[in-house]
Amino acid sequence: MAEGRTLAISITAVNDNDIGVVQTLARSIWFAHYPGIISWAQVHYMLERGYTRDAVAGELARGVYWAMVRHDGKPVGYCAYRARDTDVSLDKLYIEAAARGTGAARLCVDRAAEYARQQALASVSLTVNKCNFIAIRAYLALGFSFAGALVKDIGGGFMMDDYVMRKLV
Repeated sequence: MAEGRTLAISITAVNDNDIGVVQTLARSIWFAHYPGIISWAQVHYMLERGYTRDAVAGELARGVYWAMVRHDGKPVGYCAYRARDTDVSLDKLYIEAAARGTGAARLCVDRAAEYARQQALASVSLTVNKCNFIAIRAYLALGFSFAGALVKDIGGGFMMDDYVMRKLV
């Protein structure tokens, strides 16, 4: 990298041709981040359940907005959000560790917030594992606050034990 050069963060819509890249990013990010927060078995289960080609394509077809985040042109993360009755749910926000602190997560949150405003919705909400302290700190820094808790059986003998966080837009 040339001295003094600023690396660009960009975000683009995911299409069917990008699903393989999303799958690769998901495996890389999840296996680097989640062991110690949830079991290896649960990481495998959640990746197999939520990141098959059919699962991602199905969400795209149902109007879930998926976006690829690039840092200086290289894919480093992704996010997905959708409108609900009262808010926009930021269902996925995953950035490679090396790209954290670059503004990539903020760009995703800003896009979801803009979408909420366009839909005349007052907030963006998300869920985060109660032991995912890195993400919780990031969400607080991005203007989210705690709005509740959620324990949910996700099948396969696994539970999600999450905080609900909300950001007013």
